[in-house]
Amino acid sequence: MTINVWWAPSAEERYWMIAPSRGEVGEFLRAPQSSDDRRFEWSHELVRHTSPGDTLFVWDRTLPEPGIAAWGRVLGPLEEVTATRRGVAMPHWQMRISDTLPLARPITLRDFRRIGAEIVAIRDDTEAATDGPVYFPFIGSADTLTLAPAYLSKIPRDMFALLSSRFGFEFTL
Repeated sequence: MTINVWWAPSAEERYWMIAPSRGEVGEFLRAPQSSDDRRFEWSHELVRHTSPGDTLFVWDRTLPEPGIAAWGRVLGPLEEVTATRRGVAMPHWQMRISDTLPLARPITLRDFRRIGAEIVAIRDDTEAATDGPVYFPFIGSADTLTLAPAYLSKIPRDMFALLSSRFGFEFTL
């Protein structure tokens, strides 16, 4: 299985979301590489498809009400490193990122559900325009919207525009 890089033709598709299990990002996006003897994990494989200058939003699971709490930039370059995971040395993809900056107010799951119909419409439109998976950060219907079980996911430009208009932040690349 390979990654469907549906965003590649558009320079405006530069947005990602990381959801680290402990709420901390560190200085790298780092994920195990897929291999023949391990299950393919698309959310790990996406690390190698980020590019310097991309915007990275950080979902913080440790907040009293989880949500996007910070943002940063992908710096690069992409590296292949050996990292120990659960006591086993494994090849990993690694991409340096900037320090993350907190949002003035996190965008919580409750906030996302308030605009759930618009988010689901963006997901559905992106999927309809794309041949293959889109690696969207949320699953479920407008009322039951929840975070996808993924380390890294792709935020379409249209979703970024929606969040920017609703929550008042702007970033320029």
